[in-house]
Amino acid sequence: MPGTNIKQVEATERSAIIKVASYAIDLDLTTGAENFRVKTTVKFAGLKPGATTYVDCVGARVISAKLNGADFDPRFDGETIYLPALAAENILEIEHDGVYSNSGEGLHRFVDPADDEVYLYTQFETGDARRMYACFDQPDQKATFAISTITPNHWEIISNYAIESTKDLGSKKKFTQFATSQVISTYVTAIVAGAYTSVHDEYKGEKTIPLGIYARKSFFKHVDAANIFEVTKQGFAYFEKTFGLAYPFGKYDQIAVAEYNWGAMENVGCVTFHEDVLIFRSKVTERNYVSRATTIHHEMAHMWFGDLVTMQWWNDLWLNESFAEWASYQSVSESTKYTEAWTEFNSLRKNWAYRVDQLTTTHPIATEMEDLDAVRTNFDGISYAKGASVLQQLVAHVGRDNFITGLRRYFAKHAFGNTTLKDLIDQLEAASGRDLTPWVATWLRTAGVNTLRPVIALNGDTYASLSIKQEVPTMPVGSTELRPHRLHVGLFDIQGSKLVRRTSVELDVAGALTEVTAFTGQKSADLVLINDKDQTYAKLRFDERSIATMKSHLGSLDDSLARGLIWASLWDSCRDGELSATDYIAIALPALKNETDISIVSATLGQIDTALWAYAHPSHRAALRLQVATAIESFLDVAESGSDHQLQFAKGFANTAITPAQLERIKSILGGSITGLTIDAELRWFLFICGVKRGVFGPADIEKELALDKTAHGKQYGAMAYAQIPSKDAKAKAFSSITTDDLSNTIHSYKCRGFNDPLHTEILSEFVDQYFDVLLKVWQTKGYEIAETTATLLFPSWVISEATVKKAQYWLDVTGKDASHALRRTILESRDAMVRALKAQAADQ
Repeated sequence: MPGTNIKQVEATERSAIIKVASYAIDLDLTTGAENFRVKTTVKFAGLKPGATTYVDCVGARVISAKLNGADFDPRFDGETIYLPALAAENILEIEHDGVYSNSGEGLHRFVDPADDEVYLYTQFETGDARRMYACFDQPDQKATFAISTITPNHWEIISNYAIESTKDLGSKKKFTQFATSQVISTYVTAIVAGAYTSVHDEYKGEKTIPLGIYARKSFFKHVDAANIFEVTKQGFAYFEKTFGLAYPFGKYDQIAVAEYNWGAMENVGCVTFHEDVLIFRSKVTERNYVSRATTIHHEMAHMWFGDLVTMQWWNDLWLNESFAEWASYQSVSESTKYTEAWTEFNSLRKNWAYRVDQLTTTHPIATEMEDLDAVRTNFDGISYAKGASVLQQLVAHVGRDNFITGLRRYFAKHAFGNTTLKDLIDQLEAASGRDLTPWVATWLRTAGVNTLRPVIALNGDTYASLSIKQEVPTMPVGSTELRPHRLHVGLFDIQGSKLVRRTSVELDVAGALTEVTAFTGQKSADLVLINDKDQTYAKLRFDERSIATMKSHLGSLDDSLARGLIWASLWDSCRDGELSATDYIAIALPALKNETDISIVSATLGQIDTALWAYAHPSHRAALRLQVATAIESFLDVAESGSDHQLQFAKGFANTAITPAQLERIKSILGGSITGLTIDAELRWFLFICGVKRGVFGPADIEKELALDKTAHGKQYGAMAYAQIPSKDAKAKAFSSITTDDLSNTIHSYKCRGFNDPLHTEILSEFVDQYFDVLLKVWQTKGYEIAETTATLLFPSWVISEATVKKAQYWLDVTGKDASHALRRTILESRDAMVRALKAQAADQ
């Protein structure tokens, strides 16, 4: 049976039987706190009259089911309605009671603790439209949609298209009818409803686009409309010009929603955002503004690539996400004030790709998606960041002008249709005149990341030769893949106190060894940087002289992207056990002191934390912790008042504090002891929770903080704080609640994060067996999002030992040998991470 995990073969078979034309969806959102009522009318062609099929529908009960005016028994099992024999033209009418979600899947319901107002939003990707209305829930069954709602009078209701009409129904209710949509897929339809407050503007370009920003009534005061609208307009101007096609839909609303699992979602004209991505209730650093800008442009790029032209099946999910990822960083760096956006990509996003691509579960960028469970597990660093990096390489390979020409032809030819990768490649080949078959085969159809190293021969102080050695990926095991790379190699010299680029040459690298002939006879440089300007996707290594230069002058290199590449290589070397955690920290701390790019500072502080707790040998950890805490405290003391660096180092200090004096200082910082450092709500909770997990504050203090912040954010931080209390009793309560209670997705994830902290390894060691014992039950009794979060965040990641690895392997071999692919993959990846940690610890002895 298909159920909620439809297979590709089932979707293909269904598309041979039916072709949907239109949906009319009538929602009544006034029927109570548990359920909503919906009537769905679907008009579709029967391509094989007399055949039977099914429609996807998840809910509590079916009230009525009619096909072509005749009642039928839907044989509803809670997930699927089975249809009788089809005619050539069909009208299906289903009325059913749906179930509100608290997991971020389907139609999610949230009650704001600040004022008890109710807020709803939908999240349908990949296959959750069926959780709101009966549908043929697969991306190739595009149709028009006419949506209506019955809601409380005071609610705002937002959908994909503008409101066509409203009517007062009395009893404090109203009816709202939205304009009929263009042809779109089920997964990008949307409804958002509740006591939202909004602000509006318009973009005037190829056409006038009405713009809106929405947020909860109690949260709206934090909306930074000027910046959001500015970045939005810059995105529209850039994409209209680049894609050669006006925005293909009508209005464009951006809505901050509570309890959201993702960063954002590209619903047509109704883009939903995790509210902390779109709106900042406290001071943040520029990194957050860059991240918000790239997220806004990412979802906007999907309006063309994903919504206008849509993948046939989820096999090309990677292309959907990779393109939006690449396009967003390209557009933000070229059309907004955040010109260094690619540095953030390298520091944070690309490192994610490198990590995932070296697990045993690595996979090609373009891979088969057998079913929806496979799709869900592949929303990963390969689909997003590696894919975007490889698209950057494809642009270099075919030339930017040719790439843009191919894109324009692709959009023009396939507007409002469905495509496969081949359709895009055909247009790029036509535009560039190049056969991309070999490129696709090596870059998209094989897994793993290559390593590039310099091979240098000197003649005195000049280069007799400088070559690039390419190594095959270490994962998957047995890979022999050597890829073509179009890249730059940069030479950098120490000039006074600065490290400055002398020159950078572009060339094609192929095979095991490629000589950079342009450098023959040139004076040897203090630093050789392969992949200068970051055009390709590969791990980088350095010669001994370059390593010495990094140790002394990394912080003085005058190019943030070049520094980001070096930082990433240092971190990868530490993860690989080639550079000990002790040596990594010894290089990182002095360079961090002078690092100006806040994205690099943020990423490096996180990596130092991981180095301390995962990669440092336990015998060195105490001394390293003191070294790090002392250094970051000194950086805080000299940071400019009110600066991004002051804020980031204050958080870094609280997160590493170890001595009694440092713990006392957390209290004094909370009291406002640092000039220029505003102790606003978010920073207060961060500092406070750092104190809780160190035993500085207890339950009574948590209650006092909750009394100060009676908001949704306060509630989630309170849940996290209680799980952070360093006692077995507190951990036991948290573990029980996480695995058995019916928690909302946000409260659940915050409890998970609070429970599993490296400071509490000794206590957590007592829960390892419980974790493996409860996994299958959680997976069977919870929805995918909650179950997957539990499996990932509760894994005993900080109880790093061979014994834990063996328990994970036993679960994989015995207890969970028949578990779902998604659950097994989670455990495999967590096991891999621990094996890597043990290898790195051995290198740090």
